[in-house]
Amino acid sequence: MSTRRRLPPEQRERQVLDAAARVFARSGFHDASMDAVADEAGVSKPMVYTHGGGSKEELFARCIRREAERLLTSVSGGIGSPDPETRLYRGLRAFFTTVTTHREGWMVLYRQARAGTFAGEVFSARSRIVTRVAELLADSSVDPAAAMPVASTLVGAAEGLADWYFDGGTGTPDDLAAQLMSVVWPGLAALRAGHAWSPTDVGTERVTDS
Repeated sequence: MSTRRRLPPEQRERQVLDAAARVFARSGFHDASMDAVADEAGVSKPMVYTHGGGSKEELFARCIRREAERLLTSVSGGIGSPDPETRLYRGLRAFFTTVTTHREGWMVLYRQARAGTFAGEVFSARSRIVTRVAELLADSSVDPAAAMPVASTLVGAAEGLADWYFDGGTGTPDDLAAQLMSVVWPGLAALRAGHAWSPTDVGTERVTDS
């Protein structure tokens, strides 16, 4: 008679969360069931409750937190350079590598949970990512007063480009990072040099003597 192999609790929890992310990404929170998660994970339903937090709501919340932590860790760990331009590119490439590798996590975090009961979880997760990016920008000589709004804008742009990719766009993580760098780096370079854009910079027609 075959028996299920015993796994350490942390490994079993990861197995359950991986399965839950796939089920939630396919079905959404309301249509997903704990039975479906158990089938996906290849474990019993009681085991899903044991290692998933005791309820479908908590299991979904744990998926949100894990995916946010994965993004935060990847962006922070993917930088590794004293040069600000290289740091930003590597951080963006790490972000796009993570979201394209873990598609189900992206679907749960940014599409399935953005409204309703779990909006607060998503807001908290996103705020941590924005705060970390702001810290990295401040370390790159961006005025600390501008770091938070710039970080929020940058994270929003990265999210938008990721959404475009998942809606049928193409490109590798390197391509996506390069596209976003082309848009944001000139402005960040200007901010670092103390040349924030002003409405007075808008071009006007000039009349010259002929």
